[in-house]
Amino acid sequence: MHRYDETSPAPEACRADVWLIDLELSHSETQTLDVQPSFEEQRRAAKFRRPLDRRRFLRSRGALRRILSDYTGQAPAGLDIGADENGRPRLADPSIMDFNSSRSGNFALIALTRHCRIGVDIEQVQADFPCMDLAKTFFSRNENTSLGALPTPRRTAGFFQAWVSKEACVKAWGMGLSLPLDSFDVCADPSAPAALLDDRSGGSPLWLYRIAAPDGYAATVAADRPLASLRLHTTRHFRLHQTAPDTARPTVQEI
Repeated sequence: MHRYDETSPAPEACRADVWLIDLELSHSETQTLDVQPSFEEQRRAAKFRRPLDRRRFLRSRGALRRILSDYTGQAPAGLDIGADENGRPRLADPSIMDFNSSRSGNFALIALTRHCRIGVDIEQVQADFPCMDLAKTFFSRNENTSLGALPTPRRTAGFFQAWVSKEACVKAWGMGLSLPLDSFDVCADPSAPAALLDDRSGGSPLWLYRIAAPDGYAATVAADRPLASLRLHTTRHFRLHQTAPDTARPTVQEI
């Protein structure tokens, strides 16, 4: 847990829940994710060319609605999920709960909290990805220096850890694509804790936490307050109608 300015007093801590959803379980195990999608969700799903991608998208949206339903007491299909002026997802009444989600490969990651703003990102690590080329295009000078100092076999892991950290920050700030990714520095060392090291964008302070992602994935949560606890729900047999937040037996990450 780090932030870029340790000289200012820390605000009051809050708590967050993070759900890791396996999107490729058998039909019998994922049928509780089959929530009737909204018109907008159907429109977005139709843009995916591959049936696999459409299925994963709709299951991730179904999981989001089921989870928000458990936490708010509202019916999944009746939840009014919209977006603010910058395109950041939100409930119609954002004072109830802040949430954020991300999807990559077989997994979706959903983060929820009631007392701060939160951002989350998960990415599937690709060994043949042109990491250094993209880092030169999108990352800051300091981040490129850090990546270049890593042993060659660790640069891919460093790139993806930095990438999910940067995406989580952008989503917590809610600035969208208007924020240049080289306007702030995150830790690019895959063996070190996630950290926002410097910010030149004018965003609020953020606290970053690495998530215990599945093998071959990297994930990070960013919050605008320190987290007193981070409950990670990773149950494989995902049946939310049987698994309410109080009985989910979550893993409490050390933070």
